[in-house]
Amino acid sequence: MTHLNSVLADAAAAVPHILAIDFFRYAIGAGGVFLIVNGLLSPWLAGRRIRTRTIPARQIRRELATSLRTVLIFAMVGFTIWLCERLGFPLFDHDPAHYGWPWFWASILVLILLHDAWFYWTHRLIHDPRLFRRLHRTHHLSNNPTPFTAYAFDSGEAFLNAIFFFLAGLLLPVSYLAGFVFLIHMMLRNALGHCGYELFPRTRGGRPMFGWMTTVTHHDLHHAQAGWNYGLYFTHWDRWMGTEHPQYLQRFAEAVRYQGAPAGPARQTVRAGLLAGALALVMVTGAPGRVAHAETAGPAQAMAEIEGNWATEGYGAVVRMHPCAASGSELCGTLIWAWDPKEMEPGAIGRVMLSGSAFERGVWRKGKLTDPENGQTYSGKIRQVSPDTLELEGCALVFCQSQVWRRLESLPHVTGEF
Repeated sequence: MTHLNSVLADAAAAVPHILAIDFFRYAIGAGGVFLIVNGLLSPWLAGRRIRTRTIPARQIRRELATSLRTVLIFAMVGFTIWLCERLGFPLFDHDPAHYGWPWFWASILVLILLHDAWFYWTHRLIHDPRLFRRLHRTHHLSNNPTPFTAYAFDSGEAFLNAIFFFLAGLLLPVSYLAGFVFLIHMMLRNALGHCGYELFPRTRGGRPMFGWMTTVTHHDLHHAQAGWNYGLYFTHWDRWMGTEHPQYLQRFAEAVRYQGAPAGPARQTVRAGLLAGALALVMVTGAPGRVAHAETAGPAQAMAEIEGNWATEGYGAVVRMHPCAASGSELCGTLIWAWDPKEMEPGAIGRVMLSGSAFERGVWRKGKLTDPENGQTYSGKIRQVSPDTLELEGCALVFCQSQVWRRLESLPHVTGEF
């Protein structure tokens, strides 16, 4: 009983200390990357910015709020490790040279390799439709990520990430110092991977100089088009398992402004949710399944091909495309679902938000889209480039945006929510 009382007394002092360590690791890692990359260096890195859309302040506020919860969960796992040691079951060694300095450095590499495997497979797991909304939805609300997205997790995902360090202590002879170096590496790579600027060097041919490492573009593509690029540090799992985005190298070449990049999709501006409607036309060359007869198809055939449910980039909303009630030859769109209805105007779900788009020369033109978040009206065009892909561009005054929408049935992660 005396020993237990001593442990409880020490715990009262240890908890704030452990919490402070986890908080400052996140604040210095994510906050430092944001201040340096997205702040001080942004004028010099402008040519390597992957997206052009300004990130709304409410996204950063949401990321910070959910990150604090993640910090708390990491601290709880840290406290469990501390408690195990106080009860006589130490998981980590205080002496970094206990097993020799070669193992000290090797153990850091082993931790990184094991964590990359753990992250890849748990990441794929929580993309299963049965788990996605419960465990991973919050992270993908940040369709256009920032360094603060690094910890913007649902509670279950935060636990999956935090428990790895505990399991590593059970399985490997690792010192606290090696674990600390690993955690710093994890935080910095995570924050850099979400910064939105391609920081990795390229070869003379426009390819990643270190092709075995995940670049910023690699993970940014995962946020833009979930279902690809699950890896955290390295690319080998995605390549072995066939989950690397087929246009990754092209997108990387575009991000580093390599002039010899092959023709293909223009860099897309992305925003979580509906984001005020980028409506129509980003030209894609050679897209799989491209609608080859689009230029000659009649309005009736084009309407039949576009009818159905379409998910916006980042799975932020689902829009049902259908003939307008007033004129069956014009295209309308009704908002039928949103990840976060609170971000929409009251009554937005079920409201016609796209109206009056007419099919001319292979493109739906002259349509008006009302942003359900703020009521802003956009005009633009829509081109269906494949049975499951729409390319959109829209403008309000001089401000234009572009997006790619996917047919709902082609996205199992979203389909599982309906």
